[in-house]
Amino acid sequence: MTDIRLHDVDLVPERTLGAPADDGPLRGRLTFGWDLLPADHAGAPADWLTYLRSIPDREFRQLVMVCSFRPETPEGKGAFRHASLGVALSTPDGGAQPIARLIDPGERTRPVGGPGTGLNFTVTTGVVDVGVERPPGGGPAREEWIVRGHGASQPNPQWEFRRVKRFPLVGDHPVAALVELVPGRLNTAEVLIAAELEHRSWGVRRYRARLQPSPHTIVLSE
Repeated sequence: MTDIRLHDVDLVPERTLGAPADDGPLRGRLTFGWDLLPADHAGAPADWLTYLRSIPDREFRQLVMVCSFRPETPEGKGAFRHASLGVALSTPDGGAQPIARLIDPGERTRPVGGPGTGLNFTVTTGVVDVGVERPPGGGPAREEWIVRGHGASQPNPQWEFRRVKRFPLVGDHPVAALVELVPGRLNTAEVLIAAELEHRSWGVRRYRARLQPSPHTIVLSE
């Protein structure tokens, strides 16, 4: 296993009527990192490995990404309410495109509503180990999604992140895509991140991540 290095990302507010004049970028609230692994990496989900064995003549890479949301601070006010991570897969001339054949997660949930329930998950490269903690005799819990993926078998997969009751949008949230490459071409992935934060005095504000060129455009194959 290899560790994913996370990089600080500035959040730039969208300009709207009534926004404070000194509303500058938020710093120290979001980090992002990624790793590119062989398609048959040991940490790949079992269904990915089954899929790969069914089509051995195609070329794939496993793209693993992590968004890490940090709690509100006196210098960086506002609680994360919702965020999205989008990936645009392409080749230089706009012809054939790489495709995210499979994505993970399709949906990651958290049990809410039952007394004493909790969720824990461990992040390692390519592996998400999710466990539910419930005390003996605990009542039934309703599952609500905290991460939801879209765009399987498309060149533009996207994941949404949201807070739910008793579970704020903080900490590491890993996602991954099994990308089918266009042979003999430069394959790239352009990353876009947006977020909504709820401020006590300003209400809900939208931000876009200011990504540096390195994490913004990921080279999948040359």
